[in-house]
Amino acid sequence: MIEKFSKEFDYSAIKRDVGWRRQTAGERGQDARKLAENMTVISCPVCESNDANDLQQIYNMRYQRCNTCDLVYLAEIPNYQKLKSIYSDVEEALVKAPGDDLYNTDDFEKRVMMICQPKVEFVLDYTSVANPSWTDIGCGVGDLVVAANRAGCNAVGYDIDEREISHGIRHGANIERCDITALNASDLLGESDVISLISVLEHIPDCAALLKMLVDKTKVDAQFVIEVPRFNSLSSLVNINFPDLVSRHMLPPNHVMLFTDKSFEYLLDSAGLKAEATWFYGSDTNELLGNLFLADVGHNFEFENLVPFLNEFQSVIDRAKFCDEMLVVCKKK
Repeated sequence: MIEKFSKEFDYSAIKRDVGWRRQTAGERGQDARKLAENMTVISCPVCESNDANDLQQIYNMRYQRCNTCDLVYLAEIPNYQKLKSIYSDVEEALVKAPGDDLYNTDDFEKRVMMICQPKVEFVLDYTSVANPSWTDIGCGVGDLVVAANRAGCNAVGYDIDEREISHGIRHGANIERCDITALNASDLLGESDVISLISVLEHIPDCAALLKMLVDKTKVDAQFVIEVPRFNSLSSLVNINFPDLVSRHMLPPNHVMLFTDKSFEYLLDSAGLKAEATWFYGSDTNELLGNLFLADVGHNFEFENLVPFLNEFQSVIDRAKFCDEMLVVCKKK
């Protein structure tokens, strides 16, 4: 399998500074507490085992680690409708949706250029079809769809969050509000050359069943592009040690799970997929330093002085495969 490491990122452009981290951690903590009623105990979302060890409680939700496939997942989750309302039901949602940061800022074009264009270029390096048909599931505001279409693809995206869809359409994204199910997957995805799930699977309790269904409903030579959070990372270590300051990554209940390499391989194998190329990258150094500076209540140090060097710090973490994200291009077995 081909491996790539590190991705340059302008942290100052996205404006996720210490102030953002402090505010977001407070909001996410409140949200988790609102949702922590009438919780449902679940088996491992990947292998369905009930054999797991407690790992850490973040806010008032508990992560555990599966002893069979090694997945890290929440021991209990809110009921399905309450969990789904985070992403779709604007009127009845109890908490802040993950996409709020996207459609409440003017960062759309920056995200297309800085975050999505490099991902599209990576995928196209391993796609034999010229100008492929590309479907992005859980597309959010459609920034990846815009980047793919600019690169010559025939791309469309689907999501269930009306606000994200409306925001993306205003910026020219070819996206629609639609929930992909076994009933419509063949019609919507059957001719797609590339199917992407970027930061999607970790939100879905039945992720293994969803991925298997998508593989079964698509053509034999379709490629899957999957981005997931990695548990074996510096960010996880930081979140475990600063559980009251978590604003991303090991964030309940948004992230029902985080993947180890073993659990992700188990997931792919059970769905009938095999990894062709993996890109390791993350925001671990920002996570580490951001939390350390949040804990510096006396403001004795200047975080901004380190920002220009974060990419250099991160590249070392990436090459050690201790980073918090990976993007994987897969083919059917």
